[in-house]
Amino acid sequence: MVIKVIVVGAKGKMGSQVIKGLTEADDMKVIGAVDINNVGEDLGITIHQKLLGITIHNDLEKLLQQLTPDVIVDFTRKESAMHNINVALKKGVSVVVGTTGFSEEDLTDLDKSAKNSGVGLFIAPNFSLGAVMMIKCAQEVSKYFFQSEIIEYHNDKKVDSPSGTALATAQALAGKEGKNKESNDKSPCRGGEYGRTRIHSVRLNSLVAHQEVIFSGLGELLTIRHDTFSREAFMPGILLALRKVRDFQGLKIGLENIL
Repeated sequence: MVIKVIVVGAKGKMGSQVIKGLTEADDMKVIGAVDINNVGEDLGITIHQKLLGITIHNDLEKLLQQLTPDVIVDFTRKESAMHNINVALKKGVSVVVGTTGFSEEDLTDLDKSAKNSGVGLFIAPNFSLGAVMMIKCAQEVSKYFFQSEIIEYHNDKKVDSPSGTALATAQALAGKEGKNKESNDKSPCRGGEYGRTRIHSVRLNSLVAHQEVIFSGLGELLTIRHDTFSREAFMPGILLALRKVRDFQGLKIGLENIL
């Protein structure tokens, strides 16, 4: 069965990679694209250097009056994503989201909306399989090492800080009781303290996505590091999410929960 997909944020760095990856997958078909840039242009011009017969729109709600996708995938910013997700859920369309920065209240509301619509909503702070394994390894190590810090490195165009992956890692290390304990410390580093783990955020234009989790023991350090050098690394996780999001109702967060 071919899964029909609308990509929102289609002209962004991740959106462009998603378009490319979907057009190369036998069971996926891009039927629509939404972006605030290059409206009216054929989607394939700057991505594949050939026409795809898909015109870029700037209004998801209007596009859904014309098309019937199986899934919508969103890689935009938090404010835009909240609007897009709610539009899709009201239409009864499942959504896969790579946008981060949602509050606990946002997530609760989105979960309720998805359940009311009887469709699935999947959000991941990171679609890299390696990043998921990094978090799992760090969570295991945290049972034996009781001091830890996270250093995350991303492109300087990334809006949120700390990254969603860093927050997910800190939350996994802290457990449920430490999930929302953000420090008021105003130290010069980007980031903050979550549970018992301090996060440092680096933003430089040559970076993609990288993270170190550093554990301190008695007279020793243990470092777990993951590096993403190309956005292609996210495609296996995105394809997995697109294939599975229609199998459940409500919100699921994190690739580890659908592996």
